Amino acid sequence: MTVPRMVGLLIALTSIGIGVVALRVDQGRHIRRIQELQFEQSKLQRELWRQDIELAQVRSPDRIRERAAELRVESAEALEPVRD
Repeated sequence: MTVPRMVGLLIALTSIGIGVVALRVDQGRHIRRIQELQFEQSKLQRELWRQDIELAQVRSPDRIRERAAELRVESAEALEPVRD
């Protein structure tokens, strides 16, 4: 093998090595971003479940009756004439 061929082969192998390292760094960055997004997804899913539970509680017949009673009391107070 001649010297120019060896130099060319060395340059080609070095370029391939640098390319592989660059791809691995990029892959690591993407993996971290995916992981961050999965954590955010889990957090949002828990928040959604919490809000679903809260909505179910607000929609429960007992809670509706309780709120209606509160509103009747408040509206009855609002309708009373002001006495001096």
